[in-house]
Amino acid sequence: MPPTEITPTGPARERVLVLDPIDAHALALLDQRYDLTVRHSPAPDDLLGLIAETDAVILRSGVRLPGEVLESARKLRVIVRAGSGTDNIDLDTARARGIGVFNVSGGSAAAVAELTIGLILALTRKIAYADRRLRAGSWDKPSLTGVELGGKTIGIVGQGHIGSALVRLAHGFSMNVVAAVSKTSEQRRERLAADGVRLVDFAELLEVSDIVVLALPLTPATRHLLGAEQLRRMRSSAVLVNVSRGGVVDEAALHAALRAGDIAGAALDVLTAEGQRPALADLDNVVLTPHIGAMTAESQRRIGQIVVDTLTTALAGGEPENRVW
Repeated sequence: MPPTEITPTGPARERVLVLDPIDAHALALLDQRYDLTVRHSPAPDDLLGLIAETDAVILRSGVRLPGEVLESARKLRVIVRAGSGTDNIDLDTARARGIGVFNVSGGSAAAVAELTIGLILALTRKIAYADRRLRAGSWDKPSLTGVELGGKTIGIVGQGHIGSALVRLAHGFSMNVVAAVSKTSEQRRERLAADGVRLVDFAELLEVSDIVVLALPLTPATRHLLGAEQLRRMRSSAVLVNVSRGGVVDEAALHAALRAGDIAGAALDVLTAEGQRPALADLDNVVLTPHIGAMTAESQRRIGQIVVDTLTTALAGGEPENRVW
């Protein structure tokens, strides 16, 4: 009898779990390289089963990875957050387990900065309100008088990728720019000054700005950074734009300030409770979008490629530059 031929199977491919939507091309690349499972926003009990034998997880903001989930992930080595935040990941447990955590902080900065300008215009030119009024049959143009951006002062809280991109756009509208950052130095102050940005403390920024933009991570120190006390410091003609994280703003205090006329309006691309209708939606001087700052075709392609490159390098034992810890 001829000898039996044995076909080598090769090493098992690493298992990758995708928990939130990512770019289709990036997903196809991952499917070629790994044993890929895609389950968007699974129930907590299902997540425990899915992650138990997984080598790597990719997610955005739609799924939380608390300590008990990470403790059950016996083989997990890599977590990639397809975005700039990590507030939905228990970093302490990840560190203790030796799980590498990476994020994509710069890929969507240009898109978020552009949306910020759009939200500002929607407020200051009453575009969203005008649209609702016209659809209801009203052509009352005098009630829709707005203000121009030229010469106004925009205060940007945070000078990371998004804040830096927004500075360039604001100058294109001939706006004055002030900024507040958590860590400063004379060198950083001089560098920002060279870019046409005056560095001030948070309290002064609130007092001098016509437009306050929040573009910073959510951490224990920044949760409810803008509450009732801080809102009282803002001008009554000023508007607030939040494109960072919902928890940075005390939404109950913001609702009260808007109802009382303490500030002129607010636009939020992020909310504390995503997927639910907020009380702020009942106010005419509020513009809301469902966390779409990064949702452009261009930024999604950039983010997707960075996710693939990061995952490939990390699983191969390399050291990507975008490690969180």
